[in-house]
Amino acid sequence: MRLTEHVCCIGGGTLGYGISDAYDCNIYALRCGSEYVLIDSGAGMDSDCVIANMQQDCIQPEQVSALILTHAHADHSGGAQELRRRLQLRVLAGELTAAIVSTGDERRMGLVGAREAGVYPASYQFPPCPVDEQLKIDSIVRIGGVELHILPAPGHSADMLVVYRPDIGALFAGDAIFSGGKLAVLNTPDYDEAQYKETIRRLNALPIEQLFSGHGTAVLEDAQAPLRVAQDRFDQGMKPWSIV
Repeated sequence: MRLTEHVCCIGGGTLGYGISDAYDCNIYALRCGSEYVLIDSGAGMDSDCVIANMQQDCIQPEQVSALILTHAHADHSGGAQELRRRLQLRVLAGELTAAIVSTGDERRMGLVGAREAGVYPASYQFPPCPVDEQLKIDSIVRIGGVELHILPAPGHSADMLVVYRPDIGALFAGDAIFSGGKLAVLNTPDYDEAQYKETIRRLNALPIEQLFSGHGTAVLEDAQAPLRVAQDRFDQGMKPWSIV
């Protein structure tokens, strides 16, 4: 599903575009010169569908050079192993995410509790995935001659990062912010509302023209508005709106 000149959505479950497995986050393919980088992998329950969607958008496997994980929650990282194997791409993640994903630590990623709560099927198990490069926070990654800024975004989870492409004002926000100014509020050990507030403040200071979130739909006009709404609620001492 082509969203802009540079971005396709190749996956998304019931909380997103509904074009792949129900448990998937939105999975984006970002064109960087002659290459593509994937942002998040989905849960991995139907990677065939994700790859088929990618090819329907005329993206061939050999064009995809990297996968960046925004955080370790299974709906965002569970498909990494399969996509790495089948597309021969490199997996990039922050230090904490890399430690969780590479060892398949289901407790630290919150999967044990999520399964017990019925969020995931009892049979779902996380497939550990090697991480080829650990991303430094507040660093720049160059792919296909394009600069991607790796920015910290803790709050929803301790390991959350976002990917910002300044030349087109595109923010790939993972679960940091959603259309309408909603957040993803959780009852998990590493959810931190004070950090979330600071994350929203910092992201709102960026010039954002396009917002691509891990769930819901992309915001391609007045893309700053969701961050303004979320920050206003925090500034007024109100609890955030949540998508969950």
